[in-house]
Amino acid sequence: MKDQTYLDPMHLRSFLAVAETLHFTSAAQTLGFSQSTISQHVSRLEEQLGTRLLARSTKAVRLTDDGMALVSLGQRLLQVESNLFAYFRKGIPRGTIRLGVTEDLLLTRFPEILGTFRAAHPSLQITMTVGLSASLTRLLENDEIDLLCGMRRSSETHGQKLWTEELRWFGPEATLPGKGASLPVVTFPEGSVTRRLAIEALNRAGQSWHIAFTSSNLSAILAAVRAGYGVTAQPSFLSGTEGLSVYQPDSLPPIPDVDFIAATRHQTAQGPEDLLIRTLCDHISRLRPIPLS
Repeated sequence: MKDQTYLDPMHLRSFLAVAETLHFTSAAQTLGFSQSTISQHVSRLEEQLGTRLLARSTKAVRLTDDGMALVSLGQRLLQVESNLFAYFRKGIPRGTIRLGVTEDLLLTRFPEILGTFRAAHPSLQITMTVGLSASLTRLLENDEIDLLCGMRRSSETHGQKLWTEELRWFGPEATLPGKGASLPVVTFPEGSVTRRLAIEALNRAGQSWHIAFTSSNLSAILAAVRAGYGVTAQPSFLSGTEGLSVYQPDSLPPIPDVDFIAATRHQTAQGPEDLLIRTLCDHISRLRPIPLS
């Protein structure tokens, strides 16, 4: 390598533009330079790196092995440069969002949208705690998290509603008890929204029940249902999950809908968490889950 002191980002952009189309004229039009300028940029880059990046002939342009390697490396380098300027740009939000999320939300498109948000706001740090809505609410009240994304009864009003979801009964058909027998229920610990709604529905219907399995972990709940421990009340978007069957409405009593929400300690969200809530609300059509397969 002849010159290690300075690598002009514009030379790298010119090379990447050519690498994308393998056409100097197209790269020149994309960047607003003349074709000769693009060629000079690529030649200077090859000189600095001490290697051929493009194999050129009168008929075609192709990437050399080093050229293919530089595409990925160059893109990452330019992204670092972009993040650096973004961090020091005035008006760019900075800080940390302490986020609390229920486990069921991780089975929706929530992680995908959160990833998009983080890419758009590299100066914001996000720490995440996963738990039940009740435990996350206590953390929020104790100022241990800034934003809660979880579940509430549809009759409640706290937080900002993201969407409304049906609750359904899941479990193997063999679990249904005979007439007058007690129904084995697989559920979360006390304080769970789905637990309260399921038990209230069973009590209204006069159905005998008992807790057969309890865990604060959704994966453990679903594993217990698959193993035949009992039935569970969960969001309808879990329908289609392997090993889980949805009971028909006449098999067990219907359960009220729930709301998925975003909530902060303050009535009006402030700071970076407000930006995240607005992003979630802007992407409701993408956030709202489809049945898993």
